[in-house]
Amino acid sequence: MTGRIHPSERADAVRFGVDHDAEAFVARQRAARLRVALLSAFYTRYPCRMGALHQLAGAGIAVARFAGRSPAYDAIGDGVMPVDRDGRPRTAAWQAYVAAFDEGCPADLLEERWLAAHLADMEQVKGEGWVEAFAAEHDAHRHDPSWDDLAEHMAVTLGTRVQDAEALSGRVALETAMATSLAAVVRRQLGTGLGLVRTFAWAAARGVVHGGPHVGPGLPSDRRLVWGLVRQTAALLRITRVFRLGVRRRARGAAPPPGSAWSLAPALAAVTGDDHHRIEPRVADFFDRMDAWRTTASVHLYHRAGRWAAALGTLLVGQGMDEEDLVEVDARFRLFRRDDGSLHFVREFWCADAVRVFDSDFVVRDVDGQPTILEVFQDLGVAARMRTTVEADGGVTMAVVGLFVRGVPLGVGPVRVCFTTRPEPERLVVQGTLDLAPARPWSRWFWHRLLGLPARVGEIRYYAVPREPGRSGSSP
Repeated sequence: MTGRIHPSERADAVRFGVDHDAEAFVARQRAARLRVALLSAFYTRYPCRMGALHQLAGAGIAVARFAGRSPAYDAIGDGVMPVDRDGRPRTAAWQAYVAAFDEGCPADLLEERWLAAHLADMEQVKGEGWVEAFAAEHDAHRHDPSWDDLAEHMAVTLGTRVQDAEALSGRVALETAMATSLAAVVRRQLGTGLGLVRTFAWAAARGVVHGGPHVGPGLPSDRRLVWGLVRQTAALLRITRVFRLGVRRRARGAAPPPGSAWSLAPALAAVTGDDHHRIEPRVADFFDRMDAWRTTASVHLYHRAGRWAAALGTLLVGQGMDEEDLVEVDARFRLFRRDDGSLHFVREFWCADAVRVFDSDFVVRDVDGQPTILEVFQDLGVAARMRTTVEADGGVTMAVVGLFVRGVPLGVGPVRVCFTTRPEPERLVVQGTLDLAPARPWSRWFWHRLLGLPARVGEIRYYAVPREPGRSGSSP
């Protein structure tokens, strides 16, 4: 960003009290405008919800001349860019985000990759000492009230990032760290941040009226910056999805350390007892290290009642899907561990532009004197009692035989929910079925003849193959 300074750029530096070092001010301000242009080009090609927040911050800093006045702000701006000055992904994490977009991954997964890359950048910036460097700059301008706006913005952006390190280590969800930060930003803005809002509003108004200094080719003018502010502010509503995910995943638990995995094998061994040795090795490996298997899923809802149930589940607890039939879509099984030792089990379907999620807790408790797996849905206060059996082919069946609603035991009536994991020559098949199987003749007549409901209402099939060719047996 070199070249002769235009007189209007020098006048701009003087207006912001940097006439003693106008050349450096102009160079930093040109860099800030370039970052806005690079962000716009990047998110036009690789859009995501959180990109609006990133672009909003970049445009605000440029229009208010924060980076022009502060070398620390300029360095931080470079440190949180997804691309370098040539438009190439700047880190391996940003390369992973671009790769996910090129592979056609759904929006929620893109958001996850974005959060991983952005949070890593924020931690890197803090680790390099730029927050302390800005504090020193602020101290040097203690008697200049305009620098208080820069300090307030620094507190809003980096000062609210209290869970980034925990999120990057897997102890909390990436979305939870961002949701915590967003909530803190809103509270601060409503409390002490109104002066900062006025500063941005005044800078935007002046940019529209005055037009700002001369800018070189490829750099956005003040009016373009203001248009970007308006457009990205309107797009901020889209990040409420990330906030809701963060709140929902607040109590999810910790991801396993790199190179390891949480396992359902101990729970399976506890409930199968003497039959545990009959489990086929690949099935045992699947329950031991689910992340070592690549999974796809097919979903079929055979009657409008199944579609209604799916829609109602989505509305009430956020677990379900609108799609009626899915064939071999990408899926993912993930396990998280809480401090009390319970496992949080997440099943994801990558459906077009969204990730449909089913999540619950898996715990082993003694029920009627027998170790029993309970699948707990905390949102509903419901625990499903599972009967676990080992099949003749070495597969494992888990059938729901009872419910606990707020601790009160209930039956399941004519409804039968069952998950069976069976080995096939080239893969494992996990079949989940929702059946209506009334035991009495009059009940069968009521459900199947009078109401016209089929015996099988819905079915989910997961297909799992090892990520490592030739893998078999239990993992170490």
